[in-house]
Amino acid sequence: MFDPGLKIGETLKNSDIVEKFKCGNMGGMRRSKTTDTLVIVSDYTKGIYHDKWIGGVLHYTGMGKNGDQDINWAQNATLAGCGHNGVDVHLFEVIDEGEYVYCGLIELVDEPYTETQPGEDGNPRKVWIFPIRPVPDNDVKKPPMFVFKDMEDFKNRGGDVDAQYMKVLAEKKRKGKSKPAYVPHVIPKPQPKPPVVVSADIVGSKVKHKSFGPGVITAIEGTNIVANFDKVGEKKLGYEVCMKNNLLQFI
Repeated sequence: MFDPGLKIGETLKNSDIVEKFKCGNMGGMRRSKTTDTLVIVSDYTKGIYHDKWIGGVLHYTGMGKNGDQDINWAQNATLAGCGHNGVDVHLFEVIDEGEYVYCGLIELVDEPYTETQPGEDGNPRKVWIFPIRPVPDNDVKKPPMFVFKDMEDFKNRGGDVDAQYMKVLAEKKRKGKSKPAYVPHVIPKPQPKPPVVVSADIVGSKVKHKSFGPGVITAIEGTNIVANFDKVGEKKLGYEVCMKNNLLQFI
């Protein structure tokens, strides 16, 4: 079993997670074959997924931002099989932007199920929900709006919690765009965008491209992947563009 050397409740930056777990720096589900782990992130600051704590169990939304999710695709399959595939799953929560709170190892405590949620594009779609719990259980800080005593409590007051939270996020954005009373004549130095880290573990993985069809990743070149497709041969692709736009699926 891989030990990241972290304490429950410890706060990390995204780059720290990449360094410790040897995983990529994007997405809410990050597989590392080097450490044989799956890092999952429940990020409440983005409002894309609607995770909830009910009776001490986190009902975690699977992978895929638009369209119906597939439980047999990529890391959804890894999480679904975590009880018998030998992969340790570590949970982080983001309540304040950029601060990843370590919640420890988790286990799947019930069968995954589906519900309807809006995608990033606003269209309703089927998502997979994974009921997970930290092992052992702990008292890591959780977002109060999304914590319910039990399922009855959730049914009574959780029906519009997602809509309420979207209003909270919108209000934060509105305040963030408000003009201050005084604007100092200082030009802030732009912060460089963190580099995209592409894990070398994906070399040899079978993939399916939206346009090029099935193929195999043969090399990593910086932030690009090189893949040999059955129909069109070798192609060099931008990893970040492919993943953000759902152009590439791991099969």
